Amino acid sequence: MSAQNCGLDAVWASDHFHPWYDTNGHGAFSWEVLSAIGALTKEVILGTSVTCPLFRYPPSVVAQAFATLSSLYPGRVFLGVGTGEALNEIPCGFAWPNQTERLERLREAVASIRMLWNRNFVTYKGKYYTLLKANLYDKPPLPIPIHIASTGPRGAEVAGMLADCFMSLPVENTSLFTEKLFPALDRGARSVGRRADQIEKSLLVHVGYAKDNHEKALRSLSLWRSTLLPAFFDLGVSDPRYVETHGNRVSWEAVEKYFLVASSAEEVIKFYEEYLKLGFTHIAAAPSGDAEGFLQLFGQEISPYIQETYGDPNSKSTPYKGTYTEEDLAQYLKAVT
Repeated sequence: MSAQNCGLDAVWASDHFHPWYDTNGHGAFSWEVLSAIGALTKEVILGTSVTCPLFRYPPSVVAQAFATLSSLYPGRVFLGVGTGEALNEIPCGFAWPNQTERLERLREAVASIRMLWNRNFVTYKGKYYTLLKANLYDKPPLPIPIHIASTGPRGAEVAGMLADCFMSLPVENTSLFTEKLFPALDRGARSVGRRADQIEKSLLVHVGYAKDNHEKALRSLSLWRSTLLPAFFDLGVSDPRYVETHGNRVSWEAVEKYFLVASSAEEVIKFYEEYLKLGFTHIAAAPSGDAEGFLQLFGQEISPYIQETYGDPNSKSTPYKGTYTEEDLAQYLKAVT
């Protein structure tokens, strides 16, 4: 409710079994939370950042869950997906394969989800997933946008093939986007007969905020330091206590390089503008520190400026729906078989 009242257009929910830290950690089931938020609001867009549709959630269950959510809140739902994290999958009894296999699984999973949303009585035999005359009796009333998340070129290429939107994280040097990730996005799109300009771009930003107190804002990001250790995305580490202990060794200088540390509206706007000028049209903030104060600041100063300078005047009057078509899916399946 606070987000809607403060002028935010969307609410994104992380989708975890285990959190990234043990101290004061929480592990709520985000799909239920999103459904409750949808019932309490009228306009905000709802989605995950991100769901892993590879192991504890099979693609068919993800397809059914988000089709139902979209039926409840048409034009207000998106699905964010990625290759996942060991801390969510290993505790549920699954092995943790390498990144190459996880990307292969992601391609099959997203294709399976799209088939279930668009087709009747789907039979599909992939390397990892099988559907046998599977039918969703309550399909999405509008196409659900899929955001595929990645910070590497191979993931960006998959997004070019299958996503409505490419989701990523801030980087130390934005030339990574222009020189590697966006070209990979375009390469993936062209490989299946699409254009990169058909694909939106979204960004998740961790924000530490404390009014007029930079140091306090910085320290509020303490528990997210472990996310800056790439090894935890590839190694089979699933105990939040262990992850947090190693995260505490990450320097504060690294936190300032990759996260947004803000004590004023001007700092937030400056950070956001760098990515808006790169073409990102959806930027989510995960606030630490004074979260309520950040939301109020966003509604009073930041959102009005961004909307006036960069916003689409029609965005709030039209439902948020995907642009990926049945023809796109058919071309993809033809290209990979």
